[in-house]
Amino acid sequence: MDHVAGLLSLREQKSLRLIWTQAVRQLLTSSFPLLTALEKYCKIRHYVFPVQAAGIRISGLELEAQKAPRYSRHFPQPGFVAGVRLEGARSGRSLVYLPGLPFISKNLGEFIAGCDCLIVDGTFWSDREMISLGISTRTARGMGHVPIGGQGGSLDWLRGLDIPRKIYTHINNSNPILRKTSRERRLVEKAGVEISHDGMDIHL
Repeated sequence: MDHVAGLLSLREQKSLRLIWTQAVRQLLTSSFPLLTALEKYCKIRHYVFPVQAAGIRISGLELEAQKAPRYSRHFPQPGFVAGVRLEGARSGRSLVYLPGLPFISKNLGEFIAGCDCLIVDGTFWSDREMISLGISTRTARGMGHVPIGGQGGSLDWLRGLDIPRKIYTHINNSNPILRKTSRERRLVEKAGVEISHDGMDIHL
């Protein structure tokens, strides 16, 4: 929901070009008919990965979803969650964006290979973060997010990647890496991973 609801705030545009997986297209035209509402305000052009636009090659990787959105009438399926790779047709510079990361898989390694910047899901620090705070009864992995810390966490994975810039995004307000003096933030920074912030510019 939090990755698609923002489309409604773009409704005053004359036209929108949406690039998505077939699974997301199905969700937004049936289970959660957001596209139907948007089409009342502006012209919609939509494409399925891969495409090229404004000199940028845009490709997607369908990730194995552990859960389906609550509004979906379907079981979890590949394409509900996707990674995006942007590559300059002339410069060859590339960025991979993984705001949701349910699993760290082999094909993910192939998808990010050779990129100049990797932006990764940093929602939770620990698997039981929300449970320990009394906010939820579900684990991070149960909500579709690989936690940063702990065995099998994304920080261990990022440490071993030879990528110039690695950045955490989509950080929940319960995550201790948001506190500048926390031990968890120091561990992230020591591993050479940046923490995104509002208004952040990324130059490649």
